[in-house]
Amino acid sequence: MAHKQIDIPDLTGQTWLVTGSTSGVGLDTVRSASRHGARVILAVRDSARGRQVASELPGDARVVETDLASLASVRRAAGELTGEVGQGGEEIDVLVNNAGAITSRRRETADGFEMLLGVNVLGPFLFTNLLLPVVRRRVVIVASNAHHAGTFDGDDPHFRRRRWTSAAAYAQSKLGDMLWGLELERRLRDGRAEAGRAGVDVQLTHPGWAATGISNATGNATLDKIVTGVCSLFAQPAAQAALTTMSAATRPLPPCSYTGPDAMRHLRGMPTLIGRSAEASDPAAAARFWEFAAAETAAASASR
Repeated sequence: MAHKQIDIPDLTGQTWLVTGSTSGVGLDTVRSASRHGARVILAVRDSARGRQVASELPGDARVVETDLASLASVRRAAGELTGEVGQGGEEIDVLVNNAGAITSRRRETADGFEMLLGVNVLGPFLFTNLLLPVVRRRVVIVASNAHHAGTFDGDDPHFRRRRWTSAAAYAQSKLGDMLWGLELERRLRDGRAEAGRAGVDVQLTHPGWAATGISNATGNATLDKIVTGVCSLFAQPAAQAALTTMSAATRPLPPCSYTGPDAMRHLRGMPTLIGRSAEASDPAAAARFWEFAAAETAAASASR
């Protein structure tokens, strides 16, 4: 059965950059943006798969290899994009931080970060800061209502001493996304964001329960098959989940709004504005998280 649609404006003349755009919600986001006229940049880890996706899109598309688990890769990708400005290169109207990860066991990124915190927040944090000089309109951060269960442990953010679980690490990373977005919006509004332009705003989204490959992270093929079966019954298709991103990216919204599905406790449905946790609304917590993320990404880069 076809999923419902929202009114998406003509995006002709706009350039959108979407991370993690070879599968799931990211793939349906670039498909929708391209179908409505945008030129799209696929910032993806698997460049071969990215080129395949780009070739199937109706509009102009470009692939930039970007591994968010490596700050060196993040810097190379951002340099490839920003280095061309003024030389017939890129300016980005909408930057969609969509890529995310979940793992069945504790792993670390190339820079020694706990994997979910690194890929879901710290890599995108650095990527966005480096790209801000070329962003013209909006930054979208795909978060999750999992942030309601999250706490940020500043003493042990990478779970080196405390017990790691996939749920706790994921919830912490998604709370981090919410806090990062809140502080980025404040800095843009106050003119304090690094090279950020006047008029650029931040929007947060929750795609709901989407039937995507991110659910298959148990590490057990049989259990993954069961999870996929359950998702197919209750989760919404990725194309439906991507409507929250498209809504956040295109609609006139108050700065740092939080868009999610309107039904089943925000697990599925049509895009609407939804509430966030008290901690995710705390400016002081957001400022502390920003300082943590800035220090981590600067220290990791300096040590390489």
